[in-house]
Amino acid sequence: MARERYLLGDTEETIHKDEIVLTTGKEKRANWWDYHKWIVIVTAIVVTFLGWNIYKAITKVKPDYTVAMMTDYQMPDALQEDIETTLARYGEDLNGDGRVVAEVSHFHFIEEATNETEALELQAAFVRFAADAESGDSMIYIYDPVGEAYFEANDMAGYFAPAGEMKDVSMEWKDIPGLNTLVVDRYSESGATTENVLEVLGRLSVSVRAEDGAAFGKESVREYRQKSIELLDRLIRNEPTVQE
Repeated sequence: MARERYLLGDTEETIHKDEIVLTTGKEKRANWWDYHKWIVIVTAIVVTFLGWNIYKAITKVKPDYTVAMMTDYQMPDALQEDIETTLARYGEDLNGDGRVVAEVSHFHFIEEATNETEALELQAAFVRFAADAESGDSMIYIYDPVGEAYFEANDMAGYFAPAGEMKDVSMEWKDIPGLNTLVVDRYSESGATTENVLEVLGRLSVSVRAEDGAAFGKESVREYRQKSIELLDRLIRNEPTVQE
């Protein structure tokens, strides 16, 4: 009835006289694109993103060691790479691929989130840390007072234990000679020098994870912890395994 009400007195010919009829393939394709272009664009972006992540996962070199860093400031990727280079000089080829690779896994633990973005970032750090702890990826931890406060606040006082040549639960970076062989090479922030970078890093604490938790039900994880302790011992004694 609505059609009759609004078009009273019009014939079928009048009703359809302004109807757009697509007569060529080009026009049909153009019309289809107008209606579907954003679906195509978004799909292409998603596929590209997934493809890139799959490519990275396939081509990524499996590290022999993963070392966790927990700080209330962002750790530049280039500085992480310099630290990884230093750690690798004291390591062993644990996976037999012919090279020694150390990976720094950084967790940005801010003292207090002041906005939604920081809150989400902090939550992401908690989730990543929990996953790392459950799998036993990291056995050596380098952290600042904010990271230490996280352990205390979450009743994780026994998470670390003296190991190897460590006489206490933790040592400071500045007291570990091998870590102080760090050379700032890739990190090129204006004004950054090896000396002032080491001054900041020197105040960080270094600890070894205690052999406690579900992850240690696997012999491979227990063996990896021992290899990580040996890495730290070589850093303490300043005995690199890889000569420049």
